[in-house]
Amino acid sequence: MPDLRNMDQEARSYFNALPPLLQEQLMQSTADLNTKEDLMRYCSNALGTNQGESR
Repeated sequence: MPDLRNMDQEARSYFNALPPLLQEQLMQSTADLNTKEDLMRYCSNALGTNQGESR
């Protein structure tokens, strides 16, 4: 579960910009998500996209 108190400013801004449904899914997650990169990776997987990956 992401801990909003421990997120850096960039991660907090990214989290706040997400749709409420995705924010709720993140808050119910057991994953340790405290950086913007962690959040982006989680969202990419949740949405079934591969943002940032080159194959």
